[in-house]
Amino acid sequence: MKKHSRSWPTLVGFFLLTTLASSLVFAAMFAGVTAAIGDESTRAADEPQADPIAPGQTFSGVVTDMRCGARHTTEGKSAAECATTCVHNGSRYAIVDGDRKYELAGELRQIREFAGQRVTLTGVLDGETIQVTSASLQAEGGPGR
Repeated sequence: MKKHSRSWPTLVGFFLLTTLASSLVFAAMFAGVTAAIGDESTRAADEPQADPIAPGQTFSGVVTDMRCGARHTTEGKSAAECATTCVHNGSRYAIVDGDRKYELAGELRQIREFAGQRVTLTGVLDGETIQVTSASLQAEGGPGR
């Protein structure tokens, strides 16, 4: 029989190194799969999802912008011009009715044509934002929210 010159510490070191290396490989694979799943769920969460069962609520007020609200500060401009200018400079459209102010989200071209005017909106309220589905000019003496 032939004697081997390997010692126990060398053999234990070999197994520890092999175990550590394989653990790192599995951890990297697990992290990659987790990142791919997380990226997919983040993408799905970023997409606006309206509840098809939730009926639209009706809101009425004046279309303005979040910065100015009901009081426009730009002299020499109408409420519509001021709101459009403020939105162009980074503000967002809003609807104001008395002391209530809601940010508007949706088709900006549709909202822009009503800037400075009293409207009736249909949409879904999410916090302080209304996801607008339709808008129309409010008739004099129209309904309030």
